[in-house]
Amino acid sequence: MSNYDHLEFKHFKSIIAIAEEGTITAAASRLHVAQSALSRQISDLEDAFKIQIFERDRAGTTLTAAGESLLRFARELLQTRIDIVNAVQAIHQAALRPFRLGFTPFVEHSVISTVCDAYRDLFPKGEIEPDTGDTEDIINRLISAELDAALVTLPIMPDGYRVQPIMHEPLVVCIRKDDPLARWDELPPQELNGRLAIFSDPRHHPRAHERLLEMLKAQGITPKMAKPTFNSEHVQWMVRQRICVALIRQSEPLQNDLTTRPIEGVKWTIDSAIAYREEHDQHALPLLLRDVEKRFSVAEPTAERKPPQRATSKQDQQKFSFGVNDHPTK
Repeated sequence: MSNYDHLEFKHFKSIIAIAEEGTITAAASRLHVAQSALSRQISDLEDAFKIQIFERDRAGTTLTAAGESLLRFARELLQTRIDIVNAVQAIHQAALRPFRLGFTPFVEHSVISTVCDAYRDLFPKGEIEPDTGDTEDIINRLISAELDAALVTLPIMPDGYRVQPIMHEPLVVCIRKDDPLARWDELPPQELNGRLAIFSDPRHHPRAHERLLEMLKAQGITPKMAKPTFNSEHVQWMVRQRICVALIRQSEPLQNDLTTRPIEGVKWTIDSAIAYREEHDQHALPLLLRDVEKRFSVAEPTAERKPPQRATSKQDQQKFSFGVNDHPTK
């Protein structure tokens, strides 16, 4: 018998129980084993490895330095066991049942592709059933269990489901290179009054549309209400024709005669998130959420995940969030 074979999962559970309960008696009650059997189990383990895991006295038991390290590894390994079982169940389920992923038109295509790629990498034999719709429609279908998860842009009001933010992207103002505004590194809000066009349709994402109007009003900007569109080329054409200036994603490719500037004193972002039900039977979901979080944290090493807050002074930047697609919307 190898020396390593003396250490089993039951020992990990015992060490955790004793460390958390403080006494072998309480730990034995928690594990539903006899106190003498639990005490002997730990003693045999200490003898096998020639170490001391616990200090014992009348007050109870405390971990030694070796015990502290063993406790940390015990928790990690037990969680790894859970992850392995969940992964096996998820792989089996993925082979039998497609992953139903909803998304709204406001979510950037690269976000959708990243999530789909993550699922396919995790479950090569699994299938994805993508479906799109307006934000409220997608959320309602998620709540009614017609979808396993949904990619949305914020803000939304969680009610019986969870939301995991995955990416936020700065919004900037698209202007012509020969526009007088281009002389500023940051655009004064008053210079945008009556010039900044809004292309959002409140029917697609009412909360985001309302939030954008609130944000603009707070900066003293009265926007021009343009015909709703998701077409980025049309928005940029409007700017090129000197009809307006427009909010766009910072990463959006620009036509040659256009440039972008941030708005002075604010930092507005488009926040993408995954929504899912608190109670679900989709084994692939926890693994997918963890993998997606890693992918976007690598892509956005400086991304902030704190809720947006208003600044308390002129020196502070104001951070807001809302949802759009290829052009400014809310």
